[in-house]
Amino acid sequence: MEDPELQIVVLSGPEDVQRATFGLASALAAGSSGIDVAIVLSMRGAYWAAPDANQGSSVPEFPTVDTLMEELAALKVPILACSTCVDNYCPSPINGDGRRTLRPGIQRVGLGLVAIRMASARTIVC
Repeated sequence: MEDPELQIVVLSGPEDVQRATFGLASALAAGSSGIDVAIVLSMRGAYWAAPDANQGSSVPEFPTVDTLMEELAALKVPILACSTCVDNYCPSPINGDGRRTLRPGIQRVGLGLVAIRMASARTIVC
């Protein structure tokens, strides 16, 4: 997994949808502009990894988190989720392999990867 030019770490869950929306919308703008970007869902931001998270809540004049996640996936922007954070903050059910069900395309990673990338990639925390 190569280091992106930009990583956006979303720490905010449904209690602060504005910060999460800002991070995801910024990643979408960067990716649409040709910048190599990756999203990391960490801490309470791991909430958004659940397939049915954010059914309709949004920020005025912005798409919903669901729509942003779909558009990021369509652009092939990597969406990563801290595996420990998923265990603690993702509200999805446990599937047959004993892990939480995640949105399609989301990869579990260790938080160490995010920290290592901070040395080489610009990082925005939302």
